[in-house]
Amino acid sequence: MKKYIILLLISVFGIIFTQLLGVFLISANLSNTVMLVSAIVSLLLKIGFFGLGVYTLVATFKHKGGWAVKTFKALNWIYVILVSLITLVVVISIINMAIKAKNYYNTSALEVIPPTAIQAKINPLIDYNGLPKDFILGLRFGNIDSNFIKMMNYSPKKEVWEKMEDKGAWFSLEKSVCFDNNKDCRTKAKGLSALSRQINNPILLVAPVMIATYHLDEKLPVCSDEGLKLVPKSVYLDVVNSKIIVLYKGTKALTKCKYLQLSGLNARDFGLEWAKVYKKQNIYFPYPNNISKKLYKFNDSIVVGNFCKDAKHETRCNVLSPVDDKLVFNITSYPANIELKLWKNKPLFTFNDSDFLFEIRFVE
Repeated sequence: MKKYIILLLISVFGIIFTQLLGVFLISANLSNTVMLVSAIVSLLLKIGFFGLGVYTLVATFKHKGGWAVKTFKALNWIYVILVSLITLVVVISIINMAIKAKNYYNTSALEVIPPTAIQAKINPLIDYNGLPKDFILGLRFGNIDSNFIKMMNYSPKKEVWEKMEDKGAWFSLEKSVCFDNNKDCRTKAKGLSALSRQINNPILLVAPVMIATYHLDEKLPVCSDEGLKLVPKSVYLDVVNSKIIVLYKGTKALTKCKYLQLSGLNARDFGLEWAKVYKKQNIYFPYPNNISKKLYKFNDSIVVGNFCKDAKHETRCNVLSPVDDKLVFNITSYPANIELKLWKNKPLFTFNDSDFLFEIRFVE
């Protein structure tokens, strides 16, 4: 009888151990592959200990002088309770592991930053209105992360900047989200410049931007939504793996927005003109032949547009161009991410190694 009690205790404590092991694995910053293999091993051990408990029960019934006696003893009920607890623990732990694993792949993986990555500075947005072109480009040079510029042989690309108006007006960040049509269109150029997000932060090789404005009363809550301003929360540079990770705040308004587009302004300026989305989560590209399906060549530039012009006023302002359906995307839920490969020269195949990797994450 002692032998069966010992086996039963081993099975109970074994299941408790594997449960604690599962919790540890979920909280540890492991790669997806290691996480999956570890979870399978943990589950197999749990099933093994459960099987040991069942075997002990069956063996005890067969044992002479054991549970086979016709009279019920207190020990019988202890066995029944322990085996019931084993079954309950196994069922609950399996469900718990499945829920935690799902949360790991959906959330934790998008919150983990590689140990080889260092946090880079996010430079503040400024008002470019009236500033000379050379001054703006000088600011840009000064804002290039020293670790990043060592990796890139940077020289401004003429095609990106040649159409920019010197000392001109710039489309503002605030009006890029909402604009009341009853207001003077020239106010679209007042305040922090929308393009200073990218120009002041050259490390944002690819950035999400809004390609249309909500024509609404600017006092509405959606117009002050921080997510729609698309200013990054944090940026990480992984020199070892030639990768940049950018985190943005995910809001409900962003999931409803149909005006989101990827902009490769900085990628093009750094000579990384060719791109392909090779992995995404909770992201939908609604148009055919988009960047997630085919290789794409960025042709972003700064031009003088009619965004700040109306029937009464001739004011025009510097804006981002072009709008391209192939780059339009929607966020379906959170967390969401877009991972791109970037090349200086057109690759023969998109599964080839890239010159740079870039990841955009949207996390609530």
